[in-house]
Amino acid sequence: MVPHTAYHNSQQALKMNGAFIKLTPEDFQNLLNRNEGLAVVTTSTTFFGTTFTYVTSHKGLIFYCKTKSQLAVSNKHETILAQSIALPVM
Repeated sequence: MVPHTAYHNSQQALKMNGAFIKLTPEDFQNLLNRNEGLAVVTTSTTFFGTTFTYVTSHKGLIFYCKTKSQLAVSNKHETILAQSIALPVM
């Protein structure tokens, strides 16, 4: 049985519109390094090891990456620590 919260989050993710662009951790880090003032949402999950998820928006597009190691998010960006991030299943 899927907990209500997880089910609700998955349904919300299905309703999302727009392009979600998956980047390699290196490309996501480069995006952060080339820009200033981005809001970067991050969370970590521990299921067979820790996985970090990062999401940001730039020029109307939503970029995300998943990685086993933390990225260096500089203080020139706003970092938002989330309990979870719901991404659409593609």
